[in-house]
Amino acid sequence: MTRRLPPLLRRLRIAASRFSRDNRGSITVEAMLVLPLWIWGYTMSYMFFDAFREQTVNLRAAYTISDMISREADAIGPNYIDDLHDMFDYLTRTNHPTWIRVSSVYYDTSAKVYKRHWSYSTSTDHKAHTDTTIKAEKDRLPNMVIGETVVLVETGMMYEPVLNVGLADMWYTNFIPTRPRFASKVDYSSTK
Repeated sequence: MTRRLPPLLRRLRIAASRFSRDNRGSITVEAMLVLPLWIWGYTMSYMFFDAFREQTVNLRAAYTISDMISREADAIGPNYIDDLHDMFDYLTRTNHPTWIRVSSVYYDTSAKVYKRHWSYSTSTDHKAHTDTTIKAEKDRLPNMVIGETVVLVETGMMYEPVLNVGLADMWYTNFIPTRPRFASKVDYSSTK
């Protein structure tokens, strides 16, 4: 024998059955559920793209400066390197802190170590290289023959993401050794 439901429960059961079959407005509900994820994904993609773009701009500017110095036949000095720092800021279009360190490095075959002819830095945090600090970079420097020198250009730029999507503030640094083009070495003069 089937038991009949009271009229109120019967009406609730029919209303619940009708509600479960009704699909009007489901696109709006789905859109409201997915929209925050879509906005978050788009924002994150943009921020990662921006970080890689800044890194690429920084690297291109560093190679430009390295190539300019390697083509110098005359001695360069602190004023020239400070002007290159201004040019680096212009090429990277940044408002964040940047620095440049330029060194002339050779390989001493008798002592079998890398040494510096000269070094200059535009930063107080990244001081000019000494023979000791150049020795620490031996794994990053190229193999050189007797009498060969390289111009070592190091750059740094602070990157701060516009939005907080998981990327932290970071420094983009570059280490670019380049052989001089027209002379055996690039000379340095503190008066230039």
